[in-house]
Amino acid sequence: MEEEHFIRIDHREFDLRPLYKELDPISDVRIDQSDLTHEFLRQAGLVAAYGYLTAEAEKQEKLIEYQLDRLYAVLDQQTRQDFVAAGEKATETKIRNVVITHKEYQELKLDSIEAHKNTKLFKATCTALSHKLQALINAGADHRKSSNEPTILREK
Repeated sequence: MEEEHFIRIDHREFDLRPLYKELDPISDVRIDQSDLTHEFLRQAGLVAAYGYLTAEAEKQEKLIEYQLDRLYAVLDQQTRQDFVAAGEKATETKIRNVVITHKEYQELKLDSIEAHKNTKLFKATCTALSHKLQALINAGADHRKSSNEPTILREK
């Protein structure tokens, strides 16, 4: 499993763990108004990290879907053979009910639901980070405007 944390680009290996080891989707999309420079510098790394996690979550979701389809096919065939061996009439509904209530199928289906949730979470965070970038740009412009405006002192 360790190799999942590394990617190869131009024959060089990069450790991706620092990108996402201490991520927090809730705080990562917030803006610290007191340190806009730090927020700007951190933004690209956050987008890269959540983009990577989105890709990994999508891959995991697809792999589980494949396993689920494959298991369904195996259990479907086995169930049909069991009905034939028992001399019972097999309807599509009966076969489907046997398959989807099989313990291994149910566990894999729950994994599929969890993987889908993770994909949606990371995609939503990427979208929020895009909104955060626009807010940072606006906040930076507001900050420059207010710090560059001359102050007029009036005598009383």
